[in-house]
Amino acid sequence: MKKMELPRLLGAQECAIVLLRLIELRNQDPASTTRVRLSELTLRRLWGRQRLDRDFVDEVQEWLFRGGWTLFFAGTTYAAIRTSAVLNWSRLSSKRLLDDLGTEDVRHVQNGGFDFMKHAGLLASDSDIYDGD
Repeated sequence: MKKMELPRLLGAQECAIVLLRLIELRNQDPASTTRVRLSELTLRRLWGRQRLDRDFVDEVQEWLFRGGWTLFFAGTTYAAIRTSAVLNWSRLSSKRLLDDLGTEDVRHVQNGGFDFMKHAGLLASDSDIYDGD
């Protein structure tokens, strides 16, 4: 009589390998990519999970980082980017904001120097889909 194997959940390392393999297959197309978008449903199917626990995703992120990719949640979807691609991005320095803040120590900003309300509109974006109702 054949012994029945019980199903098991893939570990974080195995899930990272599966995702990296999927990205590798995608990159066999003529136009290879340094970034991908993944729905939560796709990740749950890919990893054989009913839900994506935050601690588990953090562990998968650690393994993906070793493989040269960074996974993150982008509001309504997940995204992954080749970590080396980020090195080509423009760099921001806090020095640009020193005049606005009136101090080099952000902890002292609350004491008056910076007008938060003047810049509160920066928190709204064109992608705010929740403001429609």
